[in-house]
Amino acid sequence: MIRPFPTHDHPLQPTGNDRLVFDVLRAANGPVSAYDILDRLKPDRPRIAPTTVYRALEHLIRAGRVRRIESLNAYLPATDTPDRAVVFAICDDCGRVQERDAGAEVGRITKALAKDGFRPTHPVVEVHGRCGDCDAGTDNGAGAKA
Repeated sequence: MIRPFPTHDHPLQPTGNDRLVFDVLRAANGPVSAYDILDRLKPDRPRIAPTTVYRALEHLIRAGRVRRIESLNAYLPATDTPDRAVVFAICDDCGRVQERDAGAEVGRITKALAKDGFRPTHPVVEVHGRCGDCDAGTDNGAGAKA
């Protein structure tokens, strides 16, 4: 479930551009690149610049409203709190992205790195593969029945 925008007492108040960008992300059925967001906003805001979209995305990420999928260079609305570590399961066939909790696993990795003196700032785990829907009924998928 996508969280609503923060209330007026939240320290990171959304701007008008933040809301426009967030609305595009909410309406999309999957991850969207910054330039796709720009293209979707252009009909109503022909003078909008890429920097406006990037600035809004940066603000939304800091506010915990949006997550960036590094390997796709795309964005999704966050489905939970920003502090929660997640794993993105990315289907290479249909492009669907599932966000899953990875707290314990990522916690173990970041603690191991911290013992070596490395301080992770934003752990990201992304796994590419084939989702259950795409894998069902195929002869060569890992989940296929013999």
